[in-house]
Amino acid sequence: MQNRNPYAAPQTNVTRGDSDVDEYGEIKMFSAQGRIGRVRFIGYSIGLSILVMLAFGIVAAVAALIDPTASLVVIGIGYIAVIVVQFLLTIQRSHDMNVTGWLSLISLIPLAALIFWFVPGTRGENDYGKQPPPNTTGVIILACVVPLLAIVGILAAIAIPAYQDYTIRAQVSEGLNLAAGPKAAVAEAYLRSRTAPMDRGEAGLPPAPTDTSGKYVESVDIAGGTILVTYGAAANSMLAGRVLGIQPYVTSDRAVVWRCGAGPAPQSAVAMDAGAPSAAGATDLEPRYLPSSCRPGFAP
Repeated sequence: MQNRNPYAAPQTNVTRGDSDVDEYGEIKMFSAQGRIGRVRFIGYSIGLSILVMLAFGIVAAVAALIDPTASLVVIGIGYIAVIVVQFLLTIQRSHDMNVTGWLSLISLIPLAALIFWFVPGTRGENDYGKQPPPNTTGVIILACVVPLLAIVGILAAIAIPAYQDYTIRAQVSEGLNLAAGPKAAVAEAYLRSRTAPMDRGEAGLPPAPTDTSGKYVESVDIAGGTILVTYGAAANSMLAGRVLGIQPYVTSDRAVVWRCGAGPAPQSAVAMDAGAPSAAGATDLEPRYLPSSCRPGFAP
């Protein structure tokens, strides 16, 4: 007869009759059935949208080489695909809140869709199925990183054009700085002869316009007293080859004042040479790249 230790642990597998092992539903990203939690909804909705648009963008770029119209069709299909994916995920998110998928239609209202980000789902099984499985580390990282990338992208879309405009204006300012010498020469020539100098030579400057140049300015010329600043190839493409005009005016007391670009003409003053190129006519830079005093409607 086998001896047994009465104090030994039982060898039989013992399980609780009311098992506390949770049962979870299956994640189906491209289905209108089932449930999806907040974290997965945030990560999947943004991540899948980026992937879909990236895929269709590549196809559209290839299609554009064959037929530009075909690329527009591909882009249109891509937008429709993104909308469909978003609605499928939103329907599942509605189910997780134990409400009908028709709630997804509020996504059409600006900011109303944020309820799907913040309202928690029901615990355990509800009318629409079992609860979603716990979030994995990858899902949590995706939900945190993807919105951050989206925010960074939005900020970059705003900041990059603003920075580009800033750099262009800085290049324009070089032309204004280089025009300071010719402006003084024109004023001095007028005080001597009471007429506008026809060119750089009459203004007492070296005759070649390129003798006054800079990193972004190719030349500074004089025509009937009007100073013509031409930007060179080193300047931004929005400036290269374009001209900024600065025209002299004379007040009643013979003082020389200036009109820059498309800015307003000085009050109580007349053009030094009525036949010279006007500042507004000679300037072909976009007004947004000009200093405020050189833009239309400027009020000193």
